[in-house]
Amino acid sequence: MSALLRLDVSCPFFDNRAVAPKFAIPMNTNRWLRRAALAALIFSLFSRIACAGIADMEDLEDFDPADVDLTPIAGPFEFPSSMALLPDGSVLISERAGRLRLATPEATIHDIGGLPTILAIHHAGLIDIALDPDFAKNRLVYFSYSHGTELSSTIRVSRAVLDRRTFRLRRSRVIFESTPATGVEHLGGRMVVTADGYLFLTLGDRQERDRAQNLGDTSGSIIRIRTDGSVPPDNPFADSPSALSEIWSFGHRNPQGLALDPETGELWSHEHGALGGDEFNRIVRGTNYGWPIVTYGVEYSGDTIGEGVEREGLESPLHYWTPSDVAPSGLAVDTSGNSKHFWLGTLVGQSLVRLEWQNDRIVRETRLLKSKLGRIRDVRIGVDGHLYLAVDHPEAALYRVNLTQLNRLLEVHPRKRSAEETAPQ
Repeated sequence: MSALLRLDVSCPFFDNRAVAPKFAIPMNTNRWLRRAALAALIFSLFSRIACAGIADMEDLEDFDPADVDLTPIAGPFEFPSSMALLPDGSVLISERAGRLRLATPEATIHDIGGLPTILAIHHAGLIDIALDPDFAKNRLVYFSYSHGTELSSTIRVSRAVLDRRTFRLRRSRVIFESTPATGVEHLGGRMVVTADGYLFLTLGDRQERDRAQNLGDTSGSIIRIRTDGSVPPDNPFADSPSALSEIWSFGHRNPQGLALDPETGELWSHEHGALGGDEFNRIVRGTNYGWPIVTYGVEYSGDTIGEGVEREGLESPLHYWTPSDVAPSGLAVDTSGNSKHFWLGTLVGQSLVRLEWQNDRIVRETRLLKSKLGRIRDVRIGVDGHLYLAVDHPEAALYRVNLTQLNRLLEVHPRKRSAEETAPQ
């Protein structure tokens, strides 16, 4: 495992840097958005004053985070769980309570009708929303959600046509349903739709950990189907009579992020561990990721889980967090610069995290905006190249970050290098 640098911030953008992000507040935005932007700016300025006395001025050399635009662009939303960025600049936002909403570039918000009955209780509800790669022509959207009762529920994926004229979903039909489970925790539910017509979906272990090693059960797996709901014959367990043919990988606890590298086609995911052991993984066909046989986490009592942290034949994480102060949520792959970067939100950490990928490993972790926006539930990169953030809050805003500016400033920012990074190769 690589020795990694963490910049854990307690001032805006970076620890001990008495600077505040720049907020653009367009005058034509609605009153709620102006209040959100002003509150965020005041909070950042207060933080600047509070931590200026301990700032390390050498860390400010050639670096000015005030040049980065962080702008609330729509809201309020009630506990948004996901978002999908439309070609015209509109955004579809799923709310956990079972509502789907459309925010236009002018910040007008429309409720979308035509959703099926959704089980919305505790962590259950409307989970993820994704566009068909040919959305501009076919208007197809895919959404994952909880179905059933608290005592017996499944995760379903449906697809439907978005009618922008009437703000309704039409011709909705279920294309996948998971193995039933009791309870409404460890649901997973994150999706990726690929240009060649496949849909990947994460599924948690439903707090019954041994199910993650049972190939006759979709719990604790990532599944792969076609976008019409059929199962591809080249899935790894398609010919196994004791396995469910939809399963692509297994041994997962509670995957809360899933994203596709737009250049290589590689699939990436992260998942929640127990007490410690949150993981970041590259998802490979037919691979067992070990839960609950191996994990870097422990029981909440402090007792060990399984057989330790690794075992031959079980995939080890590329990056992990222990003790668990992250709880990652949402994932986006950024290939716009010289290095590949992964952006993810965090729930416990209440931060925006950037992982830098070089030479087939994570070489740097940077944390931003700690406790400034709250629990960051979802992270997406738009066709405009900006980063979009959805915050887990009963009156949440959707934020836009100028990703080009942010990456440029992070690249020139001086930092200490880990022993492994500076060691001779």
